[in-house]
Amino acid sequence: MPRVHKRPQFQAKANVPMATETRDRLALEVRMAGESLIARPSIDAYNTLSKILASLNRAGLTAQLLDPVTDTMNVICDRYEQSSSITVETQETAQLRQALANVDAGLHRVPLQRLARAVAEVEAFFVISTDGPQQ
Repeated sequence: MPRVHKRPQFQAKANVPMATETRDRLALEVRMAGESLIARPSIDAYNTLSKILASLNRAGLTAQLLDPVTDTMNVICDRYEQSSSITVETQETAQLRQALANVDAGLHRVPLQRLARAVAEVEAFFVISTDGPQQ
């Protein structure tokens, strides 16, 4: 009886761990986006941090780590809708820094391929939502 060798199947949803260098670069981006919003509050700084947080959420970072940052960002957004200027209060500065430090501590749990896909999806959504549908 002939032997039939099965080809090895690759795991479809294998989680590729994030290398230390990649995690450090991502942590720097997260921290710098937060510091940029704190130092010079602007719509661009707010959107940059929002896109990073949306990507991390889409990639599967736990809500327990993201909720404090999201809550603070919502307060800033609510104030913007009332006053038409982005401002970050002293208390929010401390909250943002602490919450971003907690996000930084959890970055190693995010698989690399899920993060790459999440970043692409968020960028595509942002382009579509800002440009509007093509006619």
